Parts: sequence; structure tokens; C-alpha cells
Amino acid sequence: MSGGGLDFAAEFQRLRDAGQSESTTCAGGVAIRLVRVVGGGEGRWDSHPSTTETAIVWSGDFRVEFRDSTLNLDPGQCCVVPAGAEHRGTSKCGAEVILFTNLAG
Repeated sequence: MSGGGLDFAAEFQRLRDAGQSESTTCAGGVAIRLVRVVGGGEGRWDSHPSTTETAIVWSGDFRVEFRDSTLNLDPGQCCVVPAGAEHRGTSKCGAEVILFTNLAG
């Protein structure tokens, strides 16, 4: 992050070029994770006991699975995972996703 901003397009391109799946930047008490999700795999179950997590789809198809429901998201769509909710992210064909999590949680 330089000059107080983060260029999502440039960072996703850097990850693709380097063959990496994820990067994290902290700003203003928030962890900003850019994640390249491989298509066809199963994500790991996760929860954040005291903070929400916001997922924004940059590209591809992304599915947020909860224990009792599923959200299918396309580019430009987002969802907020409630604090304490078990969830995992998956993708049929691959996706690039931006995740925001409060560091205080």
C-alpha cells in the first residue's frame, strides 16, 4: 500500500504474475485480504468470534457457504459474514475476492 491507497487491480495482477494466492494489508484497524480462489476446491470452515467479515467479489464466481444456507455471488456483489458464523468460500471456476476484517475482533 502506498500513498494511503491500495490498487486492487494492480495487486491482483501482481499475485497472478507471482503465482501467489493471497496478500494482506492492514489499514486503519482493518485487515484487507486479496485472495485468488482456485476453482473446484472446497474451502476450509472458518469463523470470527468477535468481528464481521465483508467479502467483495472482484472477478469470477464465489460461493459463501454457511452451515444452513449458501450465497452465490458474482463480480461486484458482496456479503457480510456475521460475527461467530461458521462459513467457507468456494468457487466453481475460480474467483478473486477482497475480504475486510476488523483487527480489533
